Amino acid sequence: MFNFGRLMWALRKARLPVGSNALVLDVGSGNSPYPRSDVLLDRLQGDAHRCGQALIIDRPLVLGDAMRMPFKDKAFDFVVASHILEHMKDPAQFLSELSRIAKAGYIETPNSIGEELVPMNIHCLQVMNLDGKIVIRKKSSASDVGFLGEQALHIRNPLWRKLFHESPELFHVRYFWKDHIEYEILNPETSCDWIDQVYLDSHDGEAAEDYRSKGWRGMGIRLLAAYYRWRRNLRKINVYSLLACPKCRSDLIKNDDYLQCCLCGEQYLRNPYPDFNEAV
Repeated sequence: MFNFGRLMWALRKARLPVGSNALVLDVGSGNSPYPRSDVLLDRLQGDAHRCGQALIIDRPLVLGDAMRMPFKDKAFDFVVASHILEHMKDPAQFLSELSRIAKAGYIETPNSIGEELVPMNIHCLQVMNLDGKIVIRKKSSASDVGFLGEQALHIRNPLWRKLFHESPELFHVRYFWKDHIEYEILNPETSCDWIDQVYLDSHDGEAAEDYRSKGWRGMGIRLLAAYYRWRRNLRKINVYSLLACPKCRSDLIKNDDYLQCCLCGEQYLRNPYPDFNEAV
């Protein structure tokens, strides 16, 4: 049976409130970058946060830490942060970085209801959008789940399973912002350092050059990706003009194999992609 809600949910990636000339960054793009994004930022190619699927590389890519993004202040008109906030052990720092490097943006995460029903040990936050503000609860451990999470209702009960899969809006946070991000952390004293072990236990994935989704949804995304790829080629985006040292935010000099900070002198690899995960 046709489900209008599922259709509108699938189309959300094609409905960003940005102009045709806006420069858009996708943070933590993983295996499903937004078709409209012009530049991708991701960490190492570990697959723990992509369900074992490969990192998509079909447009300018920068490797780096979302907690210290290697971009100039307000380098982008719009930033997409889809299903990445819930992985951040220091959400205040991450949200500050988003508002530093972009003028506006979109944040999407599972909401606390979805996290209770389907808890994920790679998520260190529970998130809600309440009265136009992001409200965050930090999890004290990977097993910090409530009674509902232990029952696996979305698997054991067909009615809950149907509701969960056919009504995604009920189980996700969608938050658009401009100029600044309104948020509150309910328990800032709680440590989420345990998430570091999750990163260490992740496996290396592979790079892919195109989307691997199947069916009408995958076809639509591929068509959109092809259209925006054509638009990007016309604009000839120079990703190096957007970069800054993640340590001191100063300008960088591009050499054959690395980028060097003009102020602190740190060097970062740039072959084949600008890589700010470690200084060399």
